[in-house]
Amino acid sequence: MPEKIQSIPEAKLLLASLRSVGYNEETAIADIVDNCISAQAHEIKILFDWAKRRIVISDDGLGMSETDLIENMRIGSSDPNKIRDEYDLGRFGMGMKTAAFSLGKKLTVVTKSDSVVSNASWDLDQIPAIGWSLIIRDESEISEFSSQMGEQGTIVVIEHLDRVIDSDDEKKAKSKFYRIASKTEKHLALTFHRFIEEDDLVLELNGNPIKAWNPFILENSATQELPEESVFSKDGSAEVTIQPYVLPHKTKFASDDDYQAAGGPKGWNYHQGVYVYRNRRLIICGTWFDYIKKEPAYNLARIKIDITSASDEDWKIDIKKSTASLPIYVKESVEREIDICTETSARVYNSRGSYSKSNVSVPNLDYVWEQRKNNGRYSFHINRKHSLLNNIKKQLDDQGKATLSAYLALVENFAPFMQSGVTDSLQKGKADTEPDKTSLEYKMQIKELTDMINLFLSQGFTKEETQSTLLDMANYRHFREDIIRLMEEAQ
Repeated sequence: MPEKIQSIPEAKLLLASLRSVGYNEETAIADIVDNCISAQAHEIKILFDWAKRRIVISDDGLGMSETDLIENMRIGSSDPNKIRDEYDLGRFGMGMKTAAFSLGKKLTVVTKSDSVVSNASWDLDQIPAIGWSLIIRDESEISEFSSQMGEQGTIVVIEHLDRVIDSDDEKKAKSKFYRIASKTEKHLALTFHRFIEEDDLVLELNGNPIKAWNPFILENSATQELPEESVFSKDGSAEVTIQPYVLPHKTKFASDDDYQAAGGPKGWNYHQGVYVYRNRRLIICGTWFDYIKKEPAYNLARIKIDITSASDEDWKIDIKKSTASLPIYVKESVEREIDICTETSARVYNSRGSYSKSNVSVPNLDYVWEQRKNNGRYSFHINRKHSLLNNIKKQLDDQGKATLSAYLALVENFAPFMQSGVTDSLQKGKADTEPDKTSLEYKMQIKELTDMINLFLSQGFTKEETQSTLLDMANYRHFREDIIRLMEEAQ
């Protein structure tokens, strides 16, 4: 039997290595903000405190018990393969620690949950003497922070900022310190803009609210929203949504200041491209994934891609959550959308002011049908984002919308080209396979079927007629057993 010898990493050397993962100051702060959002915080405050040479991030989230705090302070505290919920922006359980260490040598976390305040610290200067040991401080040492807390929340304090304050010239060091604060504000305004806009998240930096910067300039009525496409991973466990936008010509902005602001903090050329969001948090900003080069004519082309944490392995999300690789199964769709989006951008960009949205955005009117491809299977669907259809929906109550949706499903499935076997000829000879019952796509389709069954029955159709209709629907041919089961369960 082979001999086993335990080999424990040398603490000082390992932690020194973790400090060089590759964060810059703003991505490090963003990683810590991720933890605040995962804790369901509604208000997050960031303080660049020059007087005390520290950075403080506080939130009003759920807080942690002492046991949870100790676990979360452990290096590598979660499994990257674990499926996370929509609120959890974490990945490896290392982000807060490595992000903090990239800024300074001392990390203290003070947290409050169920009226109990707990704290724990890492101090890299003390590692040689105490090894892998967290420091728990006396109440008197943390009273400055615990006294600021409401009913719950967490405060992260980063001190000994050797990676941020590296100059003996105090004037230069202070100037750099606040330049970093300014860069951080712009970075957070983009990275978390959807949380600020959609969830009313309050982000403050040095007492000033951070205003969301949405790269798709949706407030300008001349921005074109091109047709959206959904692609599923090979096993159907994760959905990728691709939404291209073409921004307005320069003449469609109210002022030159508005035009420059739409270009983004780093300018129009930098901000063209694909934006990848993981659980609505921006991962990648402005890339063409080496498919094409950035050109001035493409400055108006920006594409939003939404993925979930279920796609982490496919996209090779790194510890910093700032890089990703395009998976093979979505490559064809992304490149097709890039071609369409950049072509439209070039048309608008070169229009020299004669552009009008009505004569450029042709898909907005005649894009009635869209083709989808999932795991080799093609299907056709009505464009549910068509402007005329949306106008009809606005005139309906929830019951009316549900009825319309069910009727559109019938139109999709009983269209002559669906019933004639045209889609079957596109399958390249592949026979229908059993759906993967653990996949996200399967669960979504089962919900669609359940909703249709309930609606048809509530409208007075019999179980027999409802079941017969569903079994004949082209998009649900491989759900025969599920349809029969759902009909048996229906009241």
